[in-house]
Amino acid sequence: MSQQYPYGVGLQNVGSYQVSGIPYVTSSITAPSNAGTPTEVSFPDVTQRIVVSNVNTASALRVGFSANGTKGTNYFIIPAASSSVVYPTQEFRVKVSSIFLLSHTTTPTSASVLAELTNIDTNLLLRSGPTGLPNWSGSVGVG
Repeated sequence: MSQQYPYGVGLQNVGSYQVSGIPYVTSSITAPSNAGTPTEVSFPDVTQRIVVSNVNTASALRVGFSANGTKGTNYFIIPAASSSVVYPTQEFRVKVSSIFLLSHTTTPTSASVLAELTNIDTNLLLRSGPTGLPNWSGSVGVG
């Protein structure tokens, strides 16, 4: 192996994503009303997969990748639970260090999150992108 190009865990390392992820689970997360500040769910390592469930019958749930995107227009909507769909769920295969949750209405809602984590340090995300920092502002389509 070359000393100039050492092989190891990282964002572009395929092996970091081929192995089973380290489980991360949290339940009963409160997502405030759409007038509030989004709840951030931070992960200890970079994710390879995230599953979010809306466990409330009162309101749909917004899921985004920045606070601004979740408050603005760059988010996914998970519908409210119902008698036919007990816990509506959305899966994301993304490498992020956190997600943001917010109710889609004026009624707060609840969520559960399951993530598969890699062994990649979240600080590596801060050094990616052409400017040295990723665009997590909620603009240019990045939620």
